Amino acid sequence: MDETDRRFRSKRLVVNQSWGLHWIGSLDGTSLLSQAINTLASQGVVFVNSAGNNGDVNFHIKKSFSSDTLRSRIQFYSYTANANMWGQSISMWGEPGQPFSAGFMITNNSSVVLSQSPWYSTATQPAYIDSFMVQGADTVYFNLAADAAHPSNGRPHFRLRVKNRSANIKVALKATAPSGIVHFWNVTELVTDVGNWGQAFQAVGTGFTGGDAQYGISEPATTEGLISVAAFTSEYISPTGVLLGGQIASFSSFGPTMDDRVKPDIAAPGVSVASAISSFTNASYTPAALVSFDGTSYPFARLSGTSMSSPAVAGIAALLLQAEPTLTAEEVKQVIKATARADQHTGTIPPAGSLRWGMGKVNAYRAIVEALGVVSVPDLGSQAISIWPNPTDREACIKLDHAMPFRFRLLDAAGRVVLEHRGTGDLVRIDLSDTAPGAYAVELITDTDRRIARLVKH
Repeated sequence: MDETDRRFRSKRLVVNQSWGLHWIGSLDGTSLLSQAINTLASQGVVFVNSAGNNGDVNFHIKKSFSSDTLRSRIQFYSYTANANMWGQSISMWGEPGQPFSAGFMITNNSSVVLSQSPWYSTATQPAYIDSFMVQGADTVYFNLAADAAHPSNGRPHFRLRVKNRSANIKVALKATAPSGIVHFWNVTELVTDVGNWGQAFQAVGTGFTGGDAQYGISEPATTEGLISVAAFTSEYISPTGVLLGGQIASFSSFGPTMDDRVKPDIAAPGVSVASAISSFTNASYTPAALVSFDGTSYPFARLSGTSMSSPAVAGIAALLLQAEPTLTAEEVKQVIKATARADQHTGTIPPAGSLRWGMGKVNAYRAIVEALGVVSVPDLGSQAISIWPNPTDREACIKLDHAMPFRFRLLDAAGRVVLEHRGTGDLVRIDLSDTAPGAYAVELITDTDRRIARLVKH
């Protein structure tokens, strides 16, 4: 292995994940994906993940059953809004050892029940069924995946996928259980096996229950070993000098996780963020700028979402590792959380964190200072001293006016002391043989003054 390969292999890794789905994992940090991320994080890989964009959608229900029944209309995403629209995916998770039953009803637009599926019980249901129901001239297609006790967490689980293209009928969820808490989520699913847009659970008649926006953190952002990122609007100063922006993005998902851990961990700007656009995309966008390079124009556009706030935190994580490469992935996460800032928009952040803001707004400067343990950075505008040779590759000298006591310090660009020496004389010798190449500040303190100059080792 040559020196280039050796340096490459020794570099730390930060992975940004601007994606999430509600139905691919267990939403409590126990999924196979979460296990893989936690394992890699324990080996030093830092993962940063968008927390989700369903903060303004009532797509969740948490129901504590006592031999009663839940009914709620399932709102569908418009089939004309996306050519890949398939239907709605209803994820249902109960408590270990507490089976529940569920199914669906077909109603008219006035919520009168026209027909309904059988009750399917998590305790007895086969692992998968694929079927349909006919209502007059309309057909509702559905399939159901079932676990009596999911292998990752022991919870009973249903995933009900429903397709209804008719405007004449509606579909409503029904569920019951002797006891225990069951969570329900309603998200859009495309034929491309993606789509994480929450759609509402609707209270449209007597006995129907509406949803809420809680427990909105998606998979894999629920993973304990990664940094989950919420979004807020960027702050800026108006032409009249007024500070504007800084509010939480309306779409930024609420925590906690299904097992009631606090997520998200931190918040970063995620509204109308300018970013590079793939030259090969077929998605529509409004160009904000075109950058020409080597005969090709590359588009930039402004986009919103926690997918845009997550990369900002990933960049800060990379800066932390550049400043202090010995930090573990957990230490990177804790530094970012511990140095977050609060303001009039975040309000007071609870000690364990906010279910909307995490520990507050990310602060890159404070995070780097915290990681380095820097007290102050030298002011190179102070009275200078003469150093020669400068630049140098091994040794440099400072000539004093006469023999006197002195204190010499060499500091790196972050303000850390690299070398320190006390002595008496009229010549200060600086041995850089064991010092890495780079720019340094030389601080010389005598009985009469303090002087600072810049020294470069190449």
